[in-house]
Amino acid sequence: MRVTQACAGLVLAALLASCGKPSDISLDKRAEAASALDARIVKAQNAFGLSLHRQMVLEDKGSNVFLSPTSVSMALAMTYNGSAGDTKRVMAATLGWTGMSAEEVNQGYKTVKALLEKTGKGVELNVANSLWGRKGKPFHKAFLELNRSFYDAKVTELDFNNPKAHETINSWVDKQTRNKIPSILNKPLNPDDDLVLVNAIYFKGQWKDEFAPSSTKEESFKLIDGTDKKVSMMSRTGTYEYLQEKGFQAIRLPYGEGQMSMLVILPDESSSLSALHDLLWSDATRWQKPFERKVGEIRLPSFKLEYGKPLDKALQSMGMGLAYDPGKADFSGIASVPPNLYVGQVMHKTFLEVNEKGTEAAAATSVTMKTASAEVPKAPFLMNVNRPFFMAIEDSQTGAWLFAGSIYSP
Repeated sequence: MRVTQACAGLVLAALLASCGKPSDISLDKRAEAASALDARIVKAQNAFGLSLHRQMVLEDKGSNVFLSPTSVSMALAMTYNGSAGDTKRVMAATLGWTGMSAEEVNQGYKTVKALLEKTGKGVELNVANSLWGRKGKPFHKAFLELNRSFYDAKVTELDFNNPKAHETINSWVDKQTRNKIPSILNKPLNPDDDLVLVNAIYFKGQWKDEFAPSSTKEESFKLIDGTDKKVSMMSRTGTYEYLQEKGFQAIRLPYGEGQMSMLVILPDESSSLSALHDLLWSDATRWQKPFERKVGEIRLPSFKLEYGKPLDKALQSMGMGLAYDPGKADFSGIASVPPNLYVGQVMHKTFLEVNEKGTEAAAATSVTMKTASAEVPKAPFLMNVNRPFFMAIEDSQTGAWLFAGSIYSP
């Protein structure tokens, strides 16, 4: 596998090096580069994303949940490079990397990042990583170099004793997300904080076929408590990837040239988002398959939302508790011990705006390490997204979910 992945990496490098700006890459060339990606990385990331989504839905009960599986898993992949022993084992099990070497994980995410930065026409996507270490703390050079090499991580020594040190990190996140996420750290760093690892993602996609503003009307959106909320409902008729099965409808709305898309899954009126969740969580791979192309009308709310939550309770419930244990966590690959390093907090924030022109989304994840001491159907479909629904922004050529969430109230 290592030889295969090394060859795949060379293929990818050659293909992407032959292109100039991100918009210069053709759809076919990007598809060829995507075929070099280790499919296990995408499968693991999406499955982890749905597991995390499940935990957050259970925590937030009836509130909007919007996550970036790519951002969270990439931030934790950088952290994983410093883990050892049982800590490394439980992180791999939680993130879906059991059976993969650290080299394969790193190469996989290097390929993901390279592909996401070569989006092609109609899509802008920025993926950035950084490590912020306590000034004077001797971190292992091998750990820093791994994250520089595979994740293009900016490594900065910072005076954590300065009460405004966290504002420097927040300013970097603000810049990388085009001012959509002004801050990731809500308070000054603590005396026992030694390292902050951050991933930031910014996405802006133009619909392949825009919605006409003149077709947008004020309509009712039914909330889970039975009441109605007025929303601006966009409407468009066209040919889309569309699937209808017992209990739900699903559609893909392409961005740019079709290299990325929004997946919308709507439960039937006789069903519920809760019932749809059970179906979603049972098998992450079923949503990566292409749907049949059909003609029909899609009605979709235009809306804006912000989401932000610590992920610690969810990650510990998913099996990563050892990484949070000051006495047992093993991150000896980051710095010499004692004192032990352990995960103090994983914070995640997202932004989403959907309108007639397209979609703008951003995500940031911080991991703070502490020291202990085509065929036209006979009848067109109608998909009216006027009740709670699930959505994902996906890379159509790799199948990776950049963002995923449940929208109870747009």
